[in-house]
Amino acid sequence: MSEAGVNLWDTAAHALEYLSHQDRIPHRTEGEAALLESLPKAVSRVLDLGSGDGRLLSLVRLARPGGRAVALDFSETMLERLRARFAGDPSVTVVAHDLSQSLPDSLGTFDSIVSCFAIHHVSHARKRVLYEEVYARLNPGGAFCNLEHVASPRQHRDVGALL
Repeated sequence: MSEAGVNLWDTAAHALEYLSHQDRIPHRTEGEAALLESLPKAVSRVLDLGSGDGRLLSLVRLARPGGRAVALDFSETMLERLRARFAGDPSVTVVAHDLSQSLPDSLGTFDSIVSCFAIHHVSHARKRVLYEEVYARLNPGGAFCNLEHVASPRQHRDVGALL
């Protein structure tokens, strides 16, 4: 969501601008590595919330190969990227869905549900409900792994000042 409360992700320009710099997000690869380490040892079914171009889902599938996957996004630009990335792979289902709406009951349950830099775009009230929906869709022993950035309550401090 933008500061004015208008969601810009349905515009191609906004989605493409994000994709042009996603590899430069500070500490992203470290966060992705920690997320992958937190996955259950066996993942036969995974759901990716706000999949974007499929970067995280591709990493999850490399770390836990052989399962089925569902990728959710609502940006037409991102959906096109997802469909292109997973074209010809019948084990990946791409679903157009806006996270501001309830997760479809038809999705079923999952061993793991993942998300990366997506959930912060929904309202705080929706986040609370979404987390309940995620929990209800996890199989016993399943894991919800969410890589997210949050605003610090304080100004950034120099690390040297903390030593």
